[in-house]
Amino acid sequence: MRRTAVAVLTAALAAATVVLAGCTGTTTAAPTPVRSTDLTSSDGGFAENAVIGVVLTEDAGTPSDSGDGRSLATRFREELTEAGFRPDIRVATGDQPARQRAAVHDLVRTGAKALLVRAADASALRTELRTAHDAGVVVVALDGALPSSGGGNDGLSSDYRVDGGDSDAALVSRAVDTVSALQRGEEPTKQ
Repeated sequence: MRRTAVAVLTAALAAATVVLAGCTGTTTAAPTPVRSTDLTSSDGGFAENAVIGVVLTEDAGTPSDSGDGRSLATRFREELTEAGFRPDIRVATGDQPARQRAAVHDLVRTGAKALLVRAADASALRTELRTAHDAGVVVVALDGALPSSGGGNDGLSSDYRVDGGDSDAALVSRAVDTVSALQRGEEPTKQ
């Protein structure tokens, strides 16, 4: 009799666990699981060699007017690498909004810790950026604001915003400083 009671209780607990596990989930289609080996602390920081995704518009692939012949994409790749990160640069061509959506989705799926985004059409990225937030990715808007999809926040779906001011060099430098502060688990200075 005692063995039967224990067996029934064990079966009931197992069934309850299965039912309760089916009741949890995220509010969006956040990728599960996000492949990650970079998370190092609960204070918001991440590993020094973390993947940093950069999503840029088509013009970022051409050399700028700075005189050194480097494109914005090249500047980001070089300076993020120099800072110890593993940059994954995506330059949208053709149908830029669709390609940027795909790039954000892929970067979140593959474990980027932060996304630097210069949007061709900011409103086209609402769903993907919400998914990034749900996956714990820090989103940094480059130059323009990124609108949110609601949820009671401040109307922006980026955690931080970096303005380039007068040059690509200034934009990249400020963005790398922001990512470096985030990596250390610190609040970036206002850019």
